[in-house]
This record gives sequence, structure tokens and C-alpha cells, in this order.
Amino acid sequence: MIRHSWRTHLKAAVREEDVLLVVHRFLSEWQKAEIAQLPAQAWPAQASGRAGVLSHAALLAGLHARFEGDAAQLQALQEMLLFFTHAAVRMARIGAVAAADPPGGARAADPPRRVRTTAARKRTSNGRRAGAGRRG
Repeated sequence: MIRHSWRTHLKAAVREEDVLLVVHRFLSEWQKAEIAQLPAQAWPAQASGRAGVLSHAALLAGLHARFEGDAAQLQALQEMLLFFTHAAVRMARIGAVAAADPPGGARAADPPRRVRTTAARKRTSNGRRAGAGRRG
């Protein structure tokens, strides 16, 4: 079954809360018969935060690696894995942006600026100063 356009909604999410809303919407679209196709533990007991989404994506990856079932079960598991992988990546990106741009304007992740001196700007690619004659 093709679900609501969750990829578009995940890409548009700017806060972790937005991602969690997409997660809950995605899960609400599953029918009982589809949920029954999933291996045990594949259905999230609770995805109520960043850690829950990330850990469930990892759990699904493990279930997928050890999967031994029929094609319908595999399809359901892969759909769940794909979604939670995308949701986890989006959560990580949002977290990285938040860490790089904290409130107050100071960017914690910016590397120190490299200041070039006048002498450094005058050096050529071989390390000698521009205009310096060859010694020899």
C-alpha cells in the first residue's frame, strides 16, 4: 500500500515535534491486517521522542537483517524500515542544525576563522615569497 506522502512531510519538518507528528500519522495509516504481517517487535510500542525513533530504526534494521518470512511480511517490514530510517535521518539533521545554530546567534559548530597574514598571501604555491629570486 502506498501511504500518504510522508517523504514530503519529513523533508518539510523543521522541529523534532514535526517529525513525531509525521511518525504518528504514518502509523495511523496502517490497517490491522498489515500490522499482523510485521514480525514481532516491528510495530513500535512507543515512538515519543528522538531516542525512540532512532532506536526503533536500529531495531528494524536488525529485524530486517535476520528476516526469515514470506514476501508479504518482507514488504511490510521494508516499508516500516524505510520510513523509520528516513525519520531518524531527519531527526539527526534537525539535531545537527540546532547544535550548529543555538539560540542567541552564536554558532557552536563554526570552525575558527583562518586569518591570513600579508606575508602568507604573498607566498606562491611552492612556499616561497612571490618575487623572491631563485638561489642557486
